[in-house]
Amino acid sequence: MPNPSFDVISAVGIGSSASIPLHETNVPSQSLLAQNMISQRDFSSYTQHPQSRVGYSIPPWNLSYPSSSRDLASEALINMPGPVNAEDGEPNTEVPQDVRTDDALVDSRPSSCGLVDQNTPALKRKLEELSNREADMDELEAWCRKAKRIKGEYWSMVQAYREGRSLAPQQIKRVDDFSKEVEDILGHCSFRKGSTTHAAGCRKSSPLVTTELVGQKSEETIEKICAYLMKDEIFIIGIYGMRGIGKTAILMHVHNRILENHAFSDVFWMTVPRKFSVYELQDEIANAIGLENLSKDKDVKRRACALNRHMKEKRAVLILDDLWMHFEIEDVGIPIEKGGLKLVLTTQSLDVCHKMLCQKYIKIDSLDGWDSCSLFEQRLRFGGELPSEIEEIVQSIVNRCGGLPLGIIEIATRMRGIREVHEWKGMLQKLEYLKVELDVFKRLKLGYMNLGDSQLQRCFLHLIFCFKLQEFRPNNTKLIETFIDEGLLGGMGTRQELHDQGYSVLDKLRNGCVWDDIDKEYLVPSTLMRGMALHIMKSTTHMVKAYMGLKEIPEEEFWAYHLEKVFLQGNYIKEIPYSISPNCPQLTRLSLNDNVSLEAIHESFFKHLKGLKVLDLSNTAITKLPDSITHLESLEALLLQECEKLYFIPSVRKLGSLKKLDLNGCAMLDEVPEGMEMLVKLTYLDLVHTMVKTLPEGVLRNLVNLQYLASQLLRVGEEGKLKRVERLYCAAPNVEVLNEWVRFLEQNNSQCYQLKLNVSTYDPFRHPSERSIIIKSCHSIAARVDGEISRDGHALLPKNVEVLKVGQCGGLTSLCKVGPLENLEELEIKEWDKLEGLGAINFPHLRELKIIRCSKLKHLFEEMQGLPCLQRFEIQDSEELEGINIAAPSLEDIVVNKCPKMKRVVEWEWLATHLPNLKLIKIRDCEKLEEIIGGPVPSGATCLLTEFIINGCNNVRVLLRHDMLLHLPLLQKITVEQCKGVEVIIGHVPNMTHSSVPNLTDLSLYDLPELKSICDGTVSCVSIQHIGIFKCPKLKRISLRLPQLDNGLPTLPRSLKKILMDQQTWDSLDWDPTFSHSSVRLSQVVQ
Repeated sequence: MPNPSFDVISAVGIGSSASIPLHETNVPSQSLLAQNMISQRDFSSYTQHPQSRVGYSIPPWNLSYPSSSRDLASEALINMPGPVNAEDGEPNTEVPQDVRTDDALVDSRPSSCGLVDQNTPALKRKLEELSNREADMDELEAWCRKAKRIKGEYWSMVQAYREGRSLAPQQIKRVDDFSKEVEDILGHCSFRKGSTTHAAGCRKSSPLVTTELVGQKSEETIEKICAYLMKDEIFIIGIYGMRGIGKTAILMHVHNRILENHAFSDVFWMTVPRKFSVYELQDEIANAIGLENLSKDKDVKRRACALNRHMKEKRAVLILDDLWMHFEIEDVGIPIEKGGLKLVLTTQSLDVCHKMLCQKYIKIDSLDGWDSCSLFEQRLRFGGELPSEIEEIVQSIVNRCGGLPLGIIEIATRMRGIREVHEWKGMLQKLEYLKVELDVFKRLKLGYMNLGDSQLQRCFLHLIFCFKLQEFRPNNTKLIETFIDEGLLGGMGTRQELHDQGYSVLDKLRNGCVWDDIDKEYLVPSTLMRGMALHIMKSTTHMVKAYMGLKEIPEEEFWAYHLEKVFLQGNYIKEIPYSISPNCPQLTRLSLNDNVSLEAIHESFFKHLKGLKVLDLSNTAITKLPDSITHLESLEALLLQECEKLYFIPSVRKLGSLKKLDLNGCAMLDEVPEGMEMLVKLTYLDLVHTMVKTLPEGVLRNLVNLQYLASQLLRVGEEGKLKRVERLYCAAPNVEVLNEWVRFLEQNNSQCYQLKLNVSTYDPFRHPSERSIIIKSCHSIAARVDGEISRDGHALLPKNVEVLKVGQCGGLTSLCKVGPLENLEELEIKEWDKLEGLGAINFPHLRELKIIRCSKLKHLFEEMQGLPCLQRFEIQDSEELEGINIAAPSLEDIVVNKCPKMKRVVEWEWLATHLPNLKLIKIRDCEKLEEIIGGPVPSGATCLLTEFIINGCNNVRVLLRHDMLLHLPLLQKITVEQCKGVEVIIGHVPNMTHSSVPNLTDLSLYDLPELKSICDGTVSCVSIQHIGIFKCPKLKRISLRLPQLDNGLPTLPRSLKKILMDQQTWDSLDWDPTFSHSSVRLSQVVQ
């Protein structure tokens, strides 16, 4: 008869060594919550949908039994250790009489039975092992039967709780009994493949000395690693993150927890040597595992075989700390296989994890602000509370550490015992202006060196010096453009090829974890990273005084002859006077951007800067450029973005090397500089948000190398020789010009563009990373057919358009006439007076649809029209629309605003069948709305809805019903505001007075003059965190079902953090007298 198997959720090594894993089987297992059996008030966290349980994503350490006695026996034959004498631990050679084999009889058999002769000794040993474990197996079956009984009782209690039935006091008491019984089971059931008391006793490793970690996240990471180690199918685990982030500290805790768990015979720790070689690594591993004879053999392959043989016998864990390059485990001799050795490594690089074939990899992130402060105070050991003035300085210091534990610890250690405020201010100032020497810089430099590739290192340093802390978060496109300006990507190739190279560089920096703040879109280098970069750079070639509060430009003695790059951005320099004329012929970059007070640069300044290639004056108050700039014949990038007061640029005729001219945001500039037609090498020109309406005639024809062009208006025919334009951002004065440019884009296969028609010249352009068409008004639109130039006044659309916004399109009654747009992702239609229905459209990748003020729209799509990728649908001011009939399996959000005829948003049948992933319904100002979801609820239907928001819908009386809650198990937030007719939030249905919203966390009720009750009957809300009630004068009771104490009295849920309400509502509520014992807890949450 099969024995039951079960899992025990256990925080490995947290104050308990009771979790002793047993051999896993293929029998499906159920969860028995045994480490800390839950009381009634905690049931919610275990009965919620798995995805909604915050902090419970860590897989449990598995505890399971063999599926049958036969399976147990076969495992015993293969895996049981030899019997041991209790007195001295030596092997017991005595064999019970009933299983002894007559060796003499076997030896006297004829030689033809050689096969039997060969196999009998092995069988004899296994029978001896089995005999010595028979009693254990009988006992094991008894414990299995006991475990099955506990599981049955436990799940009966859980089911009763889910159905809203009260538990008897004796049942609640049984929870404590369960805990004791399960602990008893765990104490007896220590049998698992390769895991015995004897094996544990032979361990060579000792616990490591660890430091206390801060934050729940660290504990969760330890749990996750331990859980992965217990999975048979996972052999290699990678832990990665920037240097100093805490990888080693976390893994030391993992090391000690493995020692506490008998699933493994041992755990070996070794730090990978910096001078990496297979031979050196073999020596280090041999020392760690106690293989003393390996050093005598100098042949790498024989050494690998010896290591493999030695480690193959062990079910152990090998930890390699600080691995900075990958290797082939076979070359070293590490045996990785199911049921044997497991490998855990730490590294700075995600790429190393990939190349080491890690099946699971975990990134260690920087600490958040709260945990950073906790770590600082923990290591400071101030002895009492910090004075408020020092505490504010500590916060600033910690912020500049960027959540890096190594830096936080070093600075906190330095500041121990210091109580004078001026000393703390001094440390903050030193950090701010990078005038402090820290050991952490050396550690961070190793991360920089590990990048290896010189291009990556140059790009890394460039980003560090160009961008500041939290003040500005440039996106990837801007970062890549700075690489191009600096020539770090080679300078040759199309714009798209250069951007591809740039993304590759950012990915490598991100995966290399040289700092923790490069994310998918933004980067923010910390003060410590900038300090490390300064230690790398030579002071003779770089002047870095960015963001240091300078009010004057450095004197000439700071401008060394061999200077190559100067970074002075982000200061308060007001003027560069005549007296400053630096002689720096090798200077290639000068950054003066973000000096918002800089108004004037005098003629002499550029006189001896003949080698200057990049000049950045963006976001300054400069009004005109000096004439001496015309002599910068090596200049390749002139960056004047957001110079709002700039009105004059001298002739650029001599700037023949210029490749980039960025004038975006120069609002006072009404004409381009003289000599633009001579800039034949120009690849980038941005005139958006200037007063320059169009370029002088003939200029564009000479700019044959343009790759990026952003201009307010373009004429017909100006596209003539612009064969290399890949990114185009401009406005067309009429449909004919728009159609010409659309044809041009498709001929050039342009990947990024934004074209506007009949749009105000000064409307802001969206970020140039997508293909978009914005039309304020037109008669009609249509997807362009190959070879088509125009069609009866239609605005033609590129086939690869991704974003389309069209207003006042008076010639279309249905979208089906537009034609197929297979790449379209976002569509907004506004004020289409004749639009009656969307029709059968062909937009297979549409993700967002927004419809505004289409007064005649009566229906959305033809029956069952599918939009497989649609995630958000929003409709506003549709006077005729009565409901939503979209078949969109990916739709998550529905937003409805001012649809006066709509009585319900969607039918239950349609919701369950065609909108399976809908999460949010938001409704505002729908006068006739009676209910959000209408019609009968289909049997067995379950929706993923998590949030309802309803505002200004005065005809609604009841928001939801008790029977609906059974089909909304993931509902988390309910917001009802300014609905004059709402009387109850959750209404009753016959024969149903109790229901549960197990995941509801937020309930917000505002300005509901007729609200009498939150629910008819009672509703259990065991996860509630925030309740807000304002201007609800008729509300008398908060009729939410509360958890109960052992004495049967109600208590506030442990999850509840805050109740917000106005004084009038507070005074009008009738509190249950039995609730008075919780008045202290109540006062803590009510505001």
